[in-house]
Amino acid sequence: MTTFNIGLFLLTVPAFFAQAETKLRGNPPEDIVQRDLNVAGWTETLGQCHGATCGLWGDPHMATCDGVGFDCQGIGTFNIMENHMYTVQARFVDVGAHEHTLVQGWGLTEGASLTNDIAVDFKAVENAPLFQFGFGDLSRHDGTFLSEDGCDVGKYFVPSDMAGQTRSVEPTLQDCQQRCQGVGATSFSYWANLGCHCLDGNQAEYAAPQNWPRSLSGPIDECGGDPTERTEQELADPEERYKHGIIGPRCPLLMHQDGEMIDISGVGFNEYYYGDENSDIRIQNINNQVILMQYTLPNGDKAEIHLVARGHGPGELWSCHWDFWICLPDSEQTQFIESSKGLMGTPDGLGWNDFIDKDGEYVGLQFEENWHKTLYNYCYDNHCVQQDDLIVTPPNGQTFEDIKCSHMEYKEFDVNDPLCVMDSAAMIEQCDQKPYILTSSCLLECCVGGCFDLPDINNIKKLSEDDIPILIEVPTVESPGCEGDELVGTSDKVCPEADKEIVKLLSTTGTQDLPGDVFFGINMDTGDDEKGRTIRFKVNNPFEEGANVYVKYGKSVLGHAFMDPKCDGFELPTGCNEDATEIEVACHDYTDVDAFALVQVYFASPSVEGTTDIDECCKADVAADAGVVMYSFELLCACPSNTLTPQ
Repeated sequence: MTTFNIGLFLLTVPAFFAQAETKLRGNPPEDIVQRDLNVAGWTETLGQCHGATCGLWGDPHMATCDGVGFDCQGIGTFNIMENHMYTVQARFVDVGAHEHTLVQGWGLTEGASLTNDIAVDFKAVENAPLFQFGFGDLSRHDGTFLSEDGCDVGKYFVPSDMAGQTRSVEPTLQDCQQRCQGVGATSFSYWANLGCHCLDGNQAEYAAPQNWPRSLSGPIDECGGDPTERTEQELADPEERYKHGIIGPRCPLLMHQDGEMIDISGVGFNEYYYGDENSDIRIQNINNQVILMQYTLPNGDKAEIHLVARGHGPGELWSCHWDFWICLPDSEQTQFIESSKGLMGTPDGLGWNDFIDKDGEYVGLQFEENWHKTLYNYCYDNHCVQQDDLIVTPPNGQTFEDIKCSHMEYKEFDVNDPLCVMDSAAMIEQCDQKPYILTSSCLLECCVGGCFDLPDINNIKKLSEDDIPILIEVPTVESPGCEGDELVGTSDKVCPEADKEIVKLLSTTGTQDLPGDVFFGINMDTGDDEKGRTIRFKVNNPFEEGANVYVKYGKSVLGHAFMDPKCDGFELPTGCNEDATEIEVACHDYTDVDAFALVQVYFASPSVEGTTDIDECCKADVAADAGVVMYSFELLCACPSNTLTPQ
């Protein structure tokens, strides 16, 4: 075989990599993970973790911590990362027939796969549970989609519409079905260009030429049903149906803890799958789209993993799959470099040596026919999980045989091995109730005589039995706001050397100018916090009479990767009020732009002229004789002279 020139590969792959990703599903989710794939090293940030980041997404594409991108589109269970802190394994499943026809046109000669399960063993915190998140068995490979059940593909009709109707543009097949149902049609046709035609049986049917856009058609009561109703039908096992949650596009979410399926059916929007805001180990549902896994190390540093739910839903295009992003804390850089193995490579800043074998030794790439086959074989040859190393729990009713890499040999444990010190019945009795991932190790321990040394992990409290976690704000030190009757820390005083506006009025619904400052006691960011830039302030009532005030702003969630809208309401007297509530607002922080916060303030008072509707999230109670006005502001989060980069 020809030895591969890694230097040429690193020049070639990014263009191929970017082209395939653009055709697939758009760019990697930097808006969620704050990850720039052009950056490699130990100065990156993922949520509250500072260090080196790497991950995978799509069908699937790999991004090592050294910034090397390549495809690994095998089928089976693979070793994503193993070092002194993490063991991470993932189960890749085959894409459907329709997706196969797409990827062939992208030069992916060996097909493609999707990340169905991620298992994480965190070793740096004593007794940290083994967690796994996945979608069960959602295989559906016949090229059809749940939302299209009952529909014919590739038909057109003459005339194209029933009497009295014309073509309309509808965003989905279901919208077209509902529109035609409303006008008394008996059937309909829907096209890839969003064209919708209502039919009544008086049209002639023809097969559409192959070069025409894809079309769907069928009876109103059979074609285009609500796919949400069919989500649970994709889970064949009764326990999975009962205990699953929902994430992303109707995806049935399964959680395993130390190999046991956990009932997460009651975990809702932004609630916790494990722990709470103050726990050293916490796992949270973020906006029903992302699973945040965060670990606090003994030294206080954060280690963080984000699982982003992708795809179009069960039985739909690209089904359900994970994008996965992981951060290695920079305080343990040396240990990571020395101990790291797996598909994420060696995080030493040297991209050329990221292609390693299962023991972490550099092997490079051996070119075989084309680049896709070369990378495909690299993954299979070096990073398939062996049976004895498995931490992934298969779907109920399946074994390692069902989830292993397709070319690997499966060896069932022989309970009748004459070398075992216990008989088979005794071993089976001891291990029968153990979680799947511990069954093999339990039998082996019993065989050699250590059966009773195994820990009991079955008595785990279900998450649904816990109280709903209460978020507790960390207290901060407030700045003084008044000196006598004079406001302190206003926009003209907080940055006296500034050559630009600290507080800018963007818009108002009122008919009168503000008679004074709205913000005082401004406490600007110094750039040395872990949450991303924030700004704190108090709100002043500049009008002649007392007012009900409502302040709408963004609250920082997991660093500043997310902004949770908040609205605080309170009564404010006129004049300087030292006891006014201090509000902390998350800042928008972009490259080459001064960090800023956006705030809307509503005043409701008899002395105000306006009839503005207060945002519904504020739950306002406005007196009948009060006018309401809204002012929208942009606040700089740091003085222009403060050039510190937020950590």
